[in-house]
Amino acid sequence: MTAATGTTTTVFVPSDPDWCVECHIPDPEVGVVDHCSRTWKGSDWHEEATWKIQVTQRVRQGPDGTVIEGLAVIDVIGVEGTYGSTADLVLALMLAQQVADRINAARRVA
Repeated sequence: MTAATGTTTTVFVPSDPDWCVECHIPDPEVGVVDHCSRTWKGSDWHEEATWKIQVTQRVRQGPDGTVIEGLAVIDVIGVEGTYGSTADLVLALMLAQQVADRINAARRVA
């Protein structure tokens, strides 16, 4: 058993926005949190390929303790080549863009 050292590390954990369904904390001591939206998934019936789309926003803590919200980005995984059926993919991209636009319009910057 070890004794407490007396130094306390404050972990930066901002509140989750309403669109966030999961958070990733790549380095809590630096003060960075990635908020992630729901995931849209699908597959192409012609190419038998799968795809995944998710909106991510990186939030960090400024040197003075303020919260700095980065631009929302749309992460697209698995979309390669040509597709025979794109309706679900296009719909997912449009929904993700709506979420990203809402995030970017309301974000706080230093």
